[in-house]
Amino acid sequence: MSRRYTVISSRLISQFRIQRSDCVHPTVQKKLHDPNACVVRDKGLVLGVYYNEHVEGEGAILTASAQKFDKETHGKLWRQLKLAPIPKLGEHRIFYDLDSRYAYVAVAGLGTECLAYNDVEKLDESKEAIRIAAGVGAHALKKLHPSSIHVESFGNAEAAAEGSNLAIWQFQEYKSREKQPMMTTTNVELFDDCDAFGWNVGRLKAESQNLARYLQEMPPNILTPTAFAKTAVDLLCELDINVEVKTQGWAASHEMGGFVAIGKSSIQPPLYVEISYYGTDECVRPIVLIGKGVTFDSGSLDLKPRNELQYMKGDMAGAACVLAITRAAALLKLPVNIRGVLPLCELMPNGKSPKFGDVVKSANGKSIHIRMPSREGRLLVADSLVYSRNYWPKFIVDIGTMSEELIEALDGAACACYTNSEELFHYLESASSLTGDRVWRMPLWNIYEQRIKDCQVADVANTGRHIFGDSPNCAAFLKQFVCDSKWIHLDTYNVAYTKGRDFPYLRRGMTGRPTRTVIELMYQMLTDSKL
Repeated sequence: MSRRYTVISSRLISQFRIQRSDCVHPTVQKKLHDPNACVVRDKGLVLGVYYNEHVEGEGAILTASAQKFDKETHGKLWRQLKLAPIPKLGEHRIFYDLDSRYAYVAVAGLGTECLAYNDVEKLDESKEAIRIAAGVGAHALKKLHPSSIHVESFGNAEAAAEGSNLAIWQFQEYKSREKQPMMTTTNVELFDDCDAFGWNVGRLKAESQNLARYLQEMPPNILTPTAFAKTAVDLLCELDINVEVKTQGWAASHEMGGFVAIGKSSIQPPLYVEISYYGTDECVRPIVLIGKGVTFDSGSLDLKPRNELQYMKGDMAGAACVLAITRAAALLKLPVNIRGVLPLCELMPNGKSPKFGDVVKSANGKSIHIRMPSREGRLLVADSLVYSRNYWPKFIVDIGTMSEELIEALDGAACACYTNSEELFHYLESASSLTGDRVWRMPLWNIYEQRIKDCQVADVANTGRHIFGDSPNCAAFLKQFVCDSKWIHLDTYNVAYTKGRDFPYLRRGMTGRPTRTVIELMYQMLTDSKL
């Protein structure tokens, strides 16, 4: 392993290391964060204000923590706040020198007090408003370079921790030091609330998503399949998670025809990485998480246009999410077993690239006609679905950026979900409504299955003949390799990147979605004793 990869991994580990004493198992003693414990003049504080537009009079109400702070400052905060329009949801105002403890105080709008779970939107709007307020306030203060930012809970410490920690993160790994105005590390702490447990859970979920974002943002010449595998070893083995790195020869011996065909297209050797986390008895059936790991997707002989190629460094988003989810499960000490499967490779145009019309064989005996070489991710996942049967999984979740058409269909509002289990979808939908990172169920109808079986030279094709419907065609293709396992397919092409408009707490760039939703899915099922 070259020194370059070692340096990358050490930087990444130092950025995302979380002390095990902070792991938020229910038996961990809660700690009260005392805002008066350390008086530092350049600290920042984020508080909230409700604004009820349809209420007569001012219609503005400070949160309980803001009211307490206002009382301590003898009404300065409220007097200053009334001098200009009250910030609405997604807006903020910053005040200076209100208190001897905090140099900067950001007041973020929470919208109306009446927000709750919205069945039409499939969203807990109260939690999402808290994420937005905490994120907007923390990001505004981050620009002032405070030594630390203290954030009130707004009534839910977990959501506040998620919003604030997601908002202040920014990828600036390769900027020179003098051009890194946001690079300084800022601690985010809980203010005026004793729910350290919820805060730590939210912080860890946000850190996990930030880890996935970090990996997605890495330049493809640096984060090659080999470097990704090395990073997985360095990040996970310190948590007693077993990581096995297997070569192309091993994949060929297991008849992974699709993975081998794609891996031959690049001078970078493809690697098949298996992650094993045991949070309970080893005999308990595991959850299998499969992440598409194409570290750069050129489209091969079906070369992608220039405006798409700039985002293809993030085509390993699925693998990044699986790595981050498994690491979070270990840090949270979740009593589950997880098998993570990461097929890692590059797709490049050369003399060994898969061609239009090639036929490869899968381990389940099905022959696959490569109708379009640029639809490579489903070939990797198909081989992994067949291989996953060896573990007799409780259920399988595969995550990958598969179909560009979802940008026009769903934009960044939700990722597409395909599943053969009503029960699993119920839990996933519930989890996504709590995280704000929603999923939308798409059809697994026979019409799409017939399209990918409409092939004269092989059992199935990797896409249909039709121009449209590629996302459900992909799901129908993958279904051929699932057998009788409960299974969820998450197509995340449309949510892997954001221009910063969809969620105020996610800035322009790679998103790391749906990391928090899958973690919450496991939480939901553990609560109902389904795991």
